[in-house]
Amino acid sequence: MTEQAVLSEDRGRVKILTLNRPARMNALDESMRESMKAHLEAAKQDDNVAVVVITGAGRSFSAGADLQRFADIHAEGTFEARERFTSLDFPRALINFPKPMIAAINGVAVGWGFTMPLICDIRLASRAAVFSAGFVRVGVVPEFGSSHLLPRIIGLGKSMELVLTARKFGAEEAYAMGLISEVCEPEALLPRAVELAEIIAAHPAPAVRMAKELLRQGAQASLEHTLTYEITMFKQAMATAEHGQAVQAMMEQIKTKK
Repeated sequence: MTEQAVLSEDRGRVKILTLNRPARMNALDESMRESMKAHLEAAKQDDNVAVVVITGAGRSFSAGADLQRFADIHAEGTFEARERFTSLDFPRALINFPKPMIAAINGVAVGWGFTMPLICDIRLASRAAVFSAGFVRVGVVPEFGSSHLLPRIIGLGKSMELVLTARKFGAEEAYAMGLISEVCEPEALLPRAVELAEIIAAHPAPAVRMAKELLRQGAQASLEHTLTYEITMFKQAMATAEHGQAVQAMMEQIKTKK
């Protein structure tokens, strides 16, 4: 039986989506992308769902895009392969989701695992979480609207430092810079996220959705323009030899650590 890339659980009016490739540190692949889109569309249409909580299985939230996908696409070396990989349907599925989303960041949050939670309306993290905007390490650039969102959340200067160094940092530092709103003990993370979701779910749903839309409109007026610009640069970066070399080097590092 094929493992489901995203698990879905309903707790009253709260839907929990769990990224579920723990053996690959919940790295993003095609199956996870399509499963997330399908679950979000179902949650959008389901009037019984008021809030969505996103978390990860095992010790990771998500280690980012699956490096094997990067390696395969770079080896193929075609415009069509990069186009398939960088479709904007996926980030738009989260950006345009009308109901509140809470990221319960339980562990490693790197690359896409770092940028996807920026789209969520509330971010909580386990004390065990480790963050990194690790894009330049593998020869690409930030995506998923993050070049628009991150400076608005933590400021341009701090964003530059995190993105250009690609350094790792923990939950306490993430809280201090305003990246997350709470640090929780590992066992308390998901219960706290559900607790917040239930508080939100108790309010009138139309008002909650409209309040979210109002705040997003005020804070992200040019997000659509940013998405198009950054994905163009992302595809250009994927076409470079340095990207392929960096992916292979990182895959070798991972093999030696096993």
